[in-house]
Amino acid sequence: MGHTQDRIKDWITAERVAIFFGLLSTCLIVALVIVVVHRDNLWLQLDEAKRMLDVLEEYIQSHLLSTISYRNS
Repeated sequence: MGHTQDRIKDWITAERVAIFFGLLSTCLIVALVIVVVHRDNLWLQLDEAKRMLDVLEEYIQSHLLSTISYRNS
């Protein structure tokens, strides 16, 4: 048991810990950038969908108004 602990202590050095945390922070930054870009893309898609729904609503309303005015004449 003591031999295993000594091997672990020899393997864990300040340099390896620094490398580990450097890689970890790089991975977290990349993940954060991916999430932000994806969120912005979703906002753009939502805005586009809202515009399309507005166009569809205007079309339906104008079609209904023309149909109602045609039937009333």
